[in-house]
Amino acid sequence: MDNLSNLVRVLAPQGMLELHCRFAGGWLADHGPAPPGHMPYHVVLAGCGRVRTGSQELDLASGDIVVFPHGAAHILQSLGPGGCELPPPQVPLESQFNGAVTEVFHASADEKMDILCGNFVLDAPGGFLLRNLPEVVCIHTAGREDCVWLNHLTSMMRTEVELVRPGSAAIIGQLSTALFTVLLRKLMADRTITQGFLALMADARLSAVVDAVLVEPAKPWTVATLAEHCHMSRANFAKRFSRVSGLTPLEVVTSLRMELAARMLVQTNATAGMVGERCGYASEAAFGRAFKLHFDKTPRAYRLAA
Repeated sequence: MDNLSNLVRVLAPQGMLELHCRFAGGWLADHGPAPPGHMPYHVVLAGCGRVRTGSQELDLASGDIVVFPHGAAHILQSLGPGGCELPPPQVPLESQFNGAVTEVFHASADEKMDILCGNFVLDAPGGFLLRNLPEVVCIHTAGREDCVWLNHLTSMMRTEVELVRPGSAAIIGQLSTALFTVLLRKLMADRTITQGFLALMADARLSAVVDAVLVEPAKPWTVATLAEHCHMSRANFAKRFSRVSGLTPLEVVTSLRMELAARMLVQTNATAGMVGERCGYASEAAFGRAFKLHFDKTPRAYRLAA
C-alpha cells in the first residue's frame, strides 16, 4: 500500500457535504471557526465570488476548490462587474432540506454562483499532517487536463445533490470522503506545499520513511536506520529531512506512532500497554508519557473523550 493510502487509513477522514448554495446578485456568507478536527471546504460549480480569512483574500471562479485546513473563520461574498463586491440582499436567504443536503438560495435574475459546502472531519486530530499547511488552500481546476478526474468527482457530487434518489445521502458522503484524498494527492503532485508533512510525502526519496514507519511502527527506528531505508548517508538524510519536513526524523517517527496509537485506542479494545507495544514502546509508562506529551491527555482520558 502506498504512503498516501496508509496515511488516509490512519487519519480515517469522513467527508460531509452539508449545503448546496445557489446565490445571485449580492450575497454574503459568514462562516465562524470550525470545531477541532473539522476542515471546511467549498467547491465552486459555477459563477465567481471572493473569500476572505484574516488578512488573506482570494477571488474564486468556476472549478475552484477551497479548503481551510485549520478551520479558520472566513467570509464568502459575491462579486460584480470588474471584481467589485456587491452589497448583501435585504431579504433573508431561503433554505430547504432536499433529503440529502440543505439547499440555500437567493432568487435573482443576476448571474448565479453555484457552490457546494462541506467539512472534512478527521477521527484523529491530524495535527501533524496539518501543522505546516496554510490557513487557506485553493486548487484551480478549470482548463487543466490533470484535473479532469477531480472535476468528474465534483460533477458526480453535484448530480447526486440535484437529483436526490435512494442512496444519494450515502453516495454524497462517500464521494466527499474520496475528495479529501484526491485533494491531498493533487497538492502533493503540484508541490504546492513546500515544507511540512505533505512536502515530505511528495519527496521521492524521503517519502520512504513514511511508508516504513506506518508499516512497522514498533521497529526501533534510528536516524541511521531511516537513512539506510532512503539509501542516503546519515548526515545528508538528516539535513534534507529537516529542511523538507520542518521536523527531525525522530519527531516524525513519534508523531506517526501517536497517530496510529490514537486510532487503535478509539477503534479497538486493546489495552494502553498493548497499543504502546504495537507502536514501539517498551513499557506502558513510557508510552503514556509520550502520548500525553503529544495529545495533552493520557491514553485512558483520550479513549474516554473519544
